Amino acid sequence: MAFLIGEYECTLDVKQRIRVPAGLLGQLTGDDAGKFVITRGIDPCLYLYPMSEFHIIMDKVNQIPEYSEEDREYKHMFFSGTSILQIDSADRILLPKLHLAHAGIVKEMVMTCEKNKVVVWSMERFREKFLNRSSLDYQQLAEKVLGKYGL
Repeated sequence: MAFLIGEYECTLDVKQRIRVPAGLLGQLTGDDAGKFVITRGIDPCLYLYPMSEFHIIMDKVNQIPEYSEEDREYKHMFFSGTSILQIDSADRILLPKLHLAHAGIVKEMVMTCEKNKVVVWSMERFREKFLNRSSLDYQQLAEKVLGKYGL
């Protein structure tokens, strides 16, 4: 099981590649080294999973029956945005065009690690969603969410 931490700023090159930060690369070991599985995020962002973590998620999604249109639609949406990204000898990954469009990434981005996955945001959306919020907004959100779960 992966345990990813950190926040990294990256820049898309002209060939739609990013260099995977050394701090993140060093956290990928065993079967997870050298590749990610990419999916479209629920928000306008991307998810990068280490292979071992993606297998866990994939097994859960595959348990959803296909009897209802809504269930099938979710499965189709989830799997249609899935690709294996190989990390090349220069520590770069090529991000698919449709994924970049989904996340609104043009050049600058931020990769945030959330234990079992890396969430990739356009810099603009990241600033909007996280950096431009007041401490009061953060406090109110924390109270609401942590209170809901008794944490």
